[in-house]
Amino acid sequence: MARGAKRGWQFALVLLALAVMGSAISVVYSKHLNRSLFVDLRTLQTARDDMNVEWVQLQLELASSDAHSEVERLARERLGMALPAPTEVEIVRP
Repeated sequence: MARGAKRGWQFALVLLALAVMGSAISVVYSKHLNRSLFVDLRTLQTARDDMNVEWVQLQLELASSDAHSEVERLARERLGMALPAPTEVEIVRP
């Protein structure tokens, strides 16, 4: 084999080895990035679920608040009831 042909094969072999190493490093980086993004996704999903629970609790509180104000309005209008003045309130302790 001629000296030039041998160098050509060596160059091709080195180039192929570099390509394989670059591909391997890309796979490792891709896996690492995928795992990092998955952890971020899980964290965000947990935060979303917590916010959904809080949203439902706030909606229930709002509905309850509306119900109380509706009862208070009906008591005033239909029954002529009113809140007592602070001087008329007595606190009974057990």
